[in-house]
Amino acid sequence: MSKKSLPSLASLQSFEAAARLNSFTKAAAERHLTHSAVSRQIQALEHWCAESLFERNGPKVLLSEAGLRLRQRLNDPLQALHLALNLELMPAEQQKLKVLLLSSVACTWLMPRLPAFALAMPHITLSLETAYEVVSLPPLQAMVAIRFGHFARAGLRCQRLWFDHMVAVAAPSWVEQHGLDADHWPTTQMLQHSYEPWPQRLPTQGEANTSRKLAAAEGFEFNDALLLVQAALLGCGVAWVRSSLVQDWVTRGQLQVLAQSEQVSDKAAWLVCREDTADLPAVRDFFRWVMTQAATNDQPE
Repeated sequence: MSKKSLPSLASLQSFEAAARLNSFTKAAAERHLTHSAVSRQIQALEHWCAESLFERNGPKVLLSEAGLRLRQRLNDPLQALHLALNLELMPAEQQKLKVLLLSSVACTWLMPRLPAFALAMPHITLSLETAYEVVSLPPLQAMVAIRFGHFARAGLRCQRLWFDHMVAVAAPSWVEQHGLDADHWPTTQMLQHSYEPWPQRLPTQGEANTSRKLAAAEGFEFNDALLLVQAALLGCGVAWVRSSLVQDWVTRGQLQVLAQSEQVSDKAAWLVCREDTADLPAVRDFFRWVMTQAATNDQPE
């Protein structure tokens, strides 16, 4: 292939996706192509470069040294092309930003702040998308995520918003019936979260440095923390949840804290975007606004 003509943009996009995801299959799914189409595009690019760009090892692929160099060289040009074709043609007041987040964080943290956001950032239209699955952020798109967990990943810009305590909470009527002593809690009313299981031991209420072993929870199970809290509010049982999630209900007396973790959780709430989108105006402005809100927010230390 003559180097007087450049490789196709499609082959460069497939290369970028495969390099980021370490998989031709995942790259094909993201680009809505077949595996064979992505493979052919990358082979054509390798032929143009006269170098192998990937080390193939079964379904997983890793960049070769030549592939690493090409990815570094392509980062700025691809971003500049995206800006030229999209953002520069879009008036500031029409900028759209997609925000991926948990429904629990959306309802208890972001939604109450939307009126303030609309006043502070009238040029940005937010598109909120809730899901539990952690998906890869696509390149060169105005998209951010608010996630809860551990984040220190190459290619991502991560800003920690707050740490959290885990607490056991129940409705006052439930506490009146079953008490504060975990030994007397019916295991069928220890509500479960699919991704945040109960600890094996629970700190003893009012006694420092002591804990007791918990029986295995057998109550209703939810994959969404907000549904878990709703079940506790309805008196269905006791829930083990993040303190920041139930703070308002505890303040209003609708939930009562029965116990809390001895240490701040090693997990945290994070604001995340790709490094190659961090300077997009909508992403940059949203980051600044969220960090200001988090700094003034009354979250657990």
